[in-house]
Amino acid sequence: MTTDLCSPFTVFCSLFTVHRPLIMSKKRKANRAKKIGLPPGSLVYFGEKEKLIDIDVISYSDSSFYTQKVGSAQEALSFINEGCITWININGLNNIEEIRKIGAYTHLNNLLLEDVLDTQHRPKVELLEEHLLVIIKMIYHQEGQLTAEHLALLLGHNYLISFQESEGGDVFDPIRKLLQQPESLLRKSSADYLLFGLLDSIVDNYLAIVDRVSDTIESIEDEIIARPREDMISEIQLLKKKATFLQKSIVPAREVISRIERNNHMLIQEGCKPYFRDLNDHIIQIAETLASYRDILWGLTDTYMGAMSNKMNNIMRLLTLISTIFIPLTFIVGVYGMNFEHMPELHYPWAYPACWGVMIVITIAMLLYFKKKKWL
Repeated sequence: MTTDLCSPFTVFCSLFTVHRPLIMSKKRKANRAKKIGLPPGSLVYFGEKEKLIDIDVISYSDSSFYTQKVGSAQEALSFINEGCITWININGLNNIEEIRKIGAYTHLNNLLLEDVLDTQHRPKVELLEEHLLVIIKMIYHQEGQLTAEHLALLLGHNYLISFQESEGGDVFDPIRKLLQQPESLLRKSSADYLLFGLLDSIVDNYLAIVDRVSDTIESIEDEIIARPREDMISEIQLLKKKATFLQKSIVPAREVISRIERNNHMLIQEGCKPYFRDLNDHIIQIAETLASYRDILWGLTDTYMGAMSNKMNNIMRLLTLISTIFIPLTFIVGVYGMNFEHMPELHYPWAYPACWGVMIVITIAMLLYFKKKKWL
């Protein structure tokens, strides 16, 4: 805690400079100008990542587990067979030809592949005849920043293909660890449960991020009441932007999870529906929490302005009381500072201490009066 002396008004007040790091969200800007003039279904990568495509393949069953990095979509697709579940995770969307090969194998039309490549696409779900395509935002902390990553999940009969723009950063490490455990439910279940597991990891990360925002809001609320700072309004504004960013990224996912849970798609087995129902409850809770943050943050702004106004009123009251004390003292000093020739008090030996005594008595009397009125 430090105290700054900046002006006469701040001589009597302490400015607390306790800085709370607010994590700003890092947004990937889509260059949509590339799309102008092209026909519908043209495959254009909107992001900024230029990393070479990186593909991880995990093939597993209840009795086997195999993982390998491959360099092409054709090699990755060769792992798909009836005897096991295959998860193909594609990092990097700038290699259009490799994405096109995935589309040809899964019979996805170019309009859907276009959505996969559009890193700013709104979360949605496409219930196809033999596939289920989920587009969602994956949010996580990376290098001290809150990152929203475009993610597309394509569910097939015995495989799942995930498309992500990142260079290896995701929230799926717990799923990878569970897949290595022979006794885990993931190893014993079909591909729809793998889809649930990935979506559950994303939603669990939503919950963790929302909880951190909630803790920050509560901390600012307490600090506004105890010791409001001049720079606190900027922290509240950053929190507003962060809450808006989370709401735009997370709330549309509620519709995605709800549609998967409500529709009777052939790839979602009856035994897996309760898990999606529970996941839907979690995403609804998150959406409602984010909606409440908007009102809370607006209330915080009003509370902050009231606290700062009250702080300024206290400073002005103190300055007014000090000025009031000096008014009679200044009058006395002014009277006896006049250069008149006939001022008999000036010739008395006790005049000087008497003047001091009168001024001290007036000061003490006024202080006692202010104290009685609870102005001090």
